[in-house]
Amino acid sequence: MLNVTWLYVGVLYAVAVWIARRWSAAACRRLSQGAGKPAHSEGFPWRVAALFYALVLIFLWRPMTQDYVNVPVDYLSRLPPWALVARGTTVNAEINDIPMQMIPWAHEVREQWKSLQFPLWNPTTASGSVLLANGQSAALSPLRMLALPLPLGDSFTAEAAMKMLIALTFTFLFCRRRGYSEVASATGAAAFGFSMFVIVWLHFPHATVAAYLPAVLLQIDLLAEKVTLGRFSFFAATWAVALFGGHPETALHIFVLAALMVMWIVAIERPFATWLGAGRFLGVLAGAMTVGALLAAPFFAPLIEALPKSLRYHLLQAHPSGIGFTDFQSSILLVQPGFFGVAPVDRSWGPAVAESICGFAGILGFAGWIALLLDAATTRRWRTREVFFVIATPLILAIILDWPLIGTAFNGLFSVAANARVRLLLCFVMAMQAAAAVDLAQRDRRRPLLIGIAVVASSLLVLMWTTDFPGAWARNNTILSMLPTLLVLALAVAIAMARRRRGLAAMLLLGAVVVELWSAGRAWNPVVPTESMYPETPLIRQLQTLRNSAPPNAPFRIVGLGPMLFPNTGALFGFEDIRSHDPMANGRYLGVLRALTGYDSEAYFAHWNNTKTRFLDFLNVKYLVAGPGVEMEDGERFPRVYDGNDGRIFQNLDALPRFFAARNVVLEFKEDLFVRRLINESDWAHTGVVKMLPVESDRMRQDLLAPRPPSTPDARVSMIEANGTSFRMRVHAPRYTLIVSSQPFWPGWQIRRNGRSVDPLTVNGAFLGFTIPPGDWDIHVFYFPASFYLGLAASLTTIAILIALSIRSRRTRTESPARSE
Repeated sequence: MLNVTWLYVGVLYAVAVWIARRWSAAACRRLSQGAGKPAHSEGFPWRVAALFYALVLIFLWRPMTQDYVNVPVDYLSRLPPWALVARGTTVNAEINDIPMQMIPWAHEVREQWKSLQFPLWNPTTASGSVLLANGQSAALSPLRMLALPLPLGDSFTAEAAMKMLIALTFTFLFCRRRGYSEVASATGAAAFGFSMFVIVWLHFPHATVAAYLPAVLLQIDLLAEKVTLGRFSFFAATWAVALFGGHPETALHIFVLAALMVMWIVAIERPFATWLGAGRFLGVLAGAMTVGALLAAPFFAPLIEALPKSLRYHLLQAHPSGIGFTDFQSSILLVQPGFFGVAPVDRSWGPAVAESICGFAGILGFAGWIALLLDAATTRRWRTREVFFVIATPLILAIILDWPLIGTAFNGLFSVAANARVRLLLCFVMAMQAAAAVDLAQRDRRRPLLIGIAVVASSLLVLMWTTDFPGAWARNNTILSMLPTLLVLALAVAIAMARRRRGLAAMLLLGAVVVELWSAGRAWNPVVPTESMYPETPLIRQLQTLRNSAPPNAPFRIVGLGPMLFPNTGALFGFEDIRSHDPMANGRYLGVLRALTGYDSEAYFAHWNNTKTRFLDFLNVKYLVAGPGVEMEDGERFPRVYDGNDGRIFQNLDALPRFFAARNVVLEFKEDLFVRRLINESDWAHTGVVKMLPVESDRMRQDLLAPRPPSTPDARVSMIEANGTSFRMRVHAPRYTLIVSSQPFWPGWQIRRNGRSVDPLTVNGAFLGFTIPPGDWDIHVFYFPASFYLGLAASLTTIAILIALSIRSRRTRTESPARSE
């Protein structure tokens, strides 16, 4: 199959660079004309853009040019049904969240966008759960939308390439803004763009958001220099797309570093003539961030609504997260991620896992930190931005390693975040100090760098000397992993000592930094054939046949027993599952499953094992998928409809429809009695248990709650049309009736009865229900979350205001010269 990912990404990057250069040149002309100076700006050089694209292309060569992907779908070879028909090896099992969460969610997002609908709801997990409000689906990420034309596997490669290019480009521009040479800036860009944080989390939303870190800081710098509408708007847009990336924790960490830098600019650098000017700068920044939040409101509003109701929130309330990996061995990985073996290929001792190794951006940054500290002490220039990065480094380390006071306070203040990932900030400040170190050497201020190199080299030697290796093999592996680091230090010495051809030495050093980072992280995301992307097995094809043969107005769900067809993986084939592997899943829904079926929702890989519970009927589970040789105790209830080497499929003959009329209504106000009543209930086909039941009349109360003779006719529910977010049905009710569904109750579900709104009820602890009076009714139940649409309105209104202000600003600039003439 022809893979045009390299061409597609190349064209997108070229267009982006062309637009940026034109915008930069135009902005520079306006500023220089206003100052009465000639306009000249090279902007972002094409040669640097070509270098960055070439580096990314080489790094992702096979997945960008051939029939390969670099997502770890080889992990599927461990899971049935795939493990039962094709044995294989897994290169990196640690990032199994990619094939088991990120790819299925991205698939669902892509399919809904391609169907020209907003990706708001995911019907394939936990009987239905939020999709857009699950930030890690990156449903509104511009990168995800740009990759829509490509196949699913190639889209992940394209997104990875774009993340790296964004990180490389804006780090380079930020370095150039500091006055560093082109080679020094490219070195800093490579140190961050290929840092272990970006590489380890390459296919996670963490890296999507992290890529915008240098862009955020660059825009702060530009606004500190001069406030213009263009800069204000670009900062707001940058902050919005960072939020759209889908990982608010990483956005929070970026905000922390940005806030520290702003305080440094205002209090230490003092570029403003008066405190009034400083206040105006702070006000502009606050306004830009507010506008950015408004632009991101279509994501942010549903997230805020969903988070308190999610499994993750409830787990954090019970078990607050700690920073983690704060021991001495983990601190070694900040300097040498391959010290305990190059993860994930030959890691064999020590804590080399994703969370601990993702803070490395090359050894040159550590030598640069010492060099910049010594240079500041020598020149007595303490108000520079370089000193800010020098001071920020130990503060970030204090958070990462949970030192007393600073680390404890930070983790207490941001306890809902995974603060081990503050390593992102360490990567960036180290990349900046690597760029500054090269620039120092090129400016003949070599002594601080030589001292820094000597200190770092000596520290590595002492570390090797004092470490108690488990054997000679471990020592040899560590030495081999350190060879690229030693090459970087050697070339750093060369550039500091060189009298001639210093530019060549600097280019070699840039190459060595790239080699050092690639050698540490290149194997982290394995390259596997595209055919490994969720191949169809006979069992999966049989499930598809069963689904396709079912009436379109009779939706049903499945459940896999144990690890069979693990949650989320069925989404690639359109199967709706009652299980969950999603931190944003409905906490109340999972609580009901835990209480009624024993489902261990707090287990990271939660398995369904209970086949006796009648709650399976209520949940609309039509088919159970099990491993080969598995038998059901109740063969009459669960006849086998498929038997193969890759597993068995059993049909549930008692599965209830998605919506049905409850003959009996049980009202219980007290929480403990309500839970007990749910646990003891077994007649789910005829009973609805509610905690609240608004009634309009005595007849309604009597019809719903009074015992009913067996001969009394029941209401009939006929499903007319059904899909994941919309159900149309016809209901004939001889009396007031409670309609019960197995659709989880969630804000945003709307009910229309003959076109008029009906208030939803929570039934059976976590599900959607409603009451209807006697008569014949057309019912429409659909998902229409007000939080998203209000956020969308706020975002579009903000965009319209910015466009109007931009047009007005252009007219003012055009009319001003005419008036002066």
